[in-house]
Amino acid sequence: MAIQNLHFIPVALFIIIPMTFIGTYIVAVWEGHVEPYVPYISDVGTKTPESCVFGQIINMCAVLLSVSVYIRYCHIYQYCLEHTFSPKVQSLNNAGVYAGLISCFGLSLVANFQETNVFVVHVIGAFMCFGVGTVYFWIQAVCSYHMQPVANTIGVARLRAVIAVICSVVFVIMASCGVTAHLQFHGSDPRKWYPKDGGWVFHVISSVSEWIMALCFCTFILSFSHEFRDVILLHPQLQLCRDHLLIQDDNDQAPIS
Repeated sequence: MAIQNLHFIPVALFIIIPMTFIGTYIVAVWEGHVEPYVPYISDVGTKTPESCVFGQIINMCAVLLSVSVYIRYCHIYQYCLEHTFSPKVQSLNNAGVYAGLISCFGLSLVANFQETNVFVVHVIGAFMCFGVGTVYFWIQAVCSYHMQPVANTIGVARLRAVIAVICSVVFVIMASCGVTAHLQFHGSDPRKWYPKDGGWVFHVISSVSEWIMALCFCTFILSFSHEFRDVILLHPQLQLCRDHLLIQDDNDQAPIS
């Protein structure tokens, strides 16, 4: 059995992830859990009931992202078998699948370990998601340049390179301003950050950068949709251990003394 229409996976992720962020933001503001002035994405998914929806949907998206990473890996691998590309493409492809899966795992950590419960794990997950995810984007951008015009157009390669550059710059801004803002913060609740609490400007810059990175991530994944139109996923083949089965059958038929 062949699975087709795989291009719907990036499209679905491009729709579901932003809608989840916006939906939980609305609920968090409605419940009074955060202030409407540009909170972090993590802030809008910290308290119940929005945290339950946030964690469940983001977990499912992390699985779909992992599937997309694997499909992309197989896509490049198959092209390398059928065409002559630079040897570095396959090496980058091997590294890319690990970087992509680590980023997906980081997204799952962010969804399940809220910053108010396990802050260290939450921060580690965020750096895995955004930091290693940016590395994955660079790998895919370089591969796209080497594979054009056979697998993709030069326009797609440039688009991915631009998104990778934006993510790199925004990630540095987000991390540095976020650390500075928290060092200057002297309020009672970071989820309700006011200008009088200190570090307000750095907080706004960091949180806006996080939202921009999330949008860039969704856009980059969406760029795979056109290439996934030509991909058909086949069920993996299973092989039975015949020797083991024969030994079991002989033992079952052995007479009882």
